Amino acid sequence: MLRLFAFLCLCIAPIAGFAFEISSLATCSAVAVKKMAVTDAIYKSENSRNNQFYGNKQFVSLLGKQTQVFDTNYVYLGPDKKEQQGISKWYYYSKTSSGRRGTSKLNYEKNDVMRAARAGDIAVICKRERDLVLVVVQQDSSHVQELYSILGTAPMPTVEKTSLWRRLWGTTEKRTDDYEIDTAALPMPTIPEKSWARIYFTPGPECEDNIVASIDDATRAIDVAVYSITNDKIVDSLLAAHRRGVRVRIISDRIQASGRHSLISRLADAGVPVTLNKKHKIMHHKFAIFDKKDIETGSYNWTSSATQSNAENCMFFPEQRKEFTNQFKYLWDFYQG
Repeated sequence: MLRLFAFLCLCIAPIAGFAFEISSLATCSAVAVKKMAVTDAIYKSENSRNNQFYGNKQFVSLLGKQTQVFDTNYVYLGPDKKEQQGISKWYYYSKTSSGRRGTSKLNYEKNDVMRAARAGDIAVICKRERDLVLVVVQQDSSHVQELYSILGTAPMPTVEKTSLWRRLWGTTEKRTDDYEIDTAALPMPTIPEKSWARIYFTPGPECEDNIVASIDDATRAIDVAVYSITNDKIVDSLLAAHRRGVRVRIISDRIQASGRHSLISRLADAGVPVTLNKKHKIMHHKFAIFDKKDIETGSYNWTSSATQSNAENCMFFPEQRKEFTNQFKYLWDFYQG
């Protein structure tokens, strides 16, 4: 009987070891996405100490300011699928022993999954309640489209001088005849190797909490273009930023602003500059620019229902080519013209 049990375990183990499906990323509370750099991947030899992702502000926001060990499911998606269970170690140092600004990093195991990873592949960190899933998707593989479909974005485009993204968002030409477009086809800006993009899902508090944290961290400017704003917690943070001297500007939709639950008038009455759409059918954007460098966008309106009951997403990433800044400036001038 024991021999039969052992035999069955050996037969079942390979099947159980490949339980990960890319669709399960939708169950994560938060996701970080990054194009792997040479310094992110194991290379040269097994003696290399190169087995970590260095953290930045985006990554710290995801994993927190406490050193900890995570049970980690490692997955590689390429022509062949690899999956292994292990751990990863998150280190956060607020200050070094010499008093310098601290660093953060996620140390991963040198296993078959991470040995297969190469610069240019897409690394995905899925955070769940008590563990992580570290997925490496081979660049240009058939899994890339599926990945971005699950995350609610389009694949990262190659940089071209006349890219669709640049033509649609990088112009200040005052035309409205090109606005009847399929917004689902708009790609996410290229994520460079040195940056992580964080993605959160609702129902749940993560979008709301991270928007509030971004507002509270801003020191110079906050530009907001959001269709519907009815969330008291977010508006309280915007008003606090305005009072401490941060330049806050709001663009919203005129129909939504006249709604019973809208808080646009509260912002305007406090002296926050507000402009409303008077020239498009609707102003359906949901994005914000913090200190002229960090972006929040996604399907998430700044409403309580988007937090508590809707299926939404929000993303945070550094702005690279002023796509959102140019669009905000265009709309601000256009609606006041």
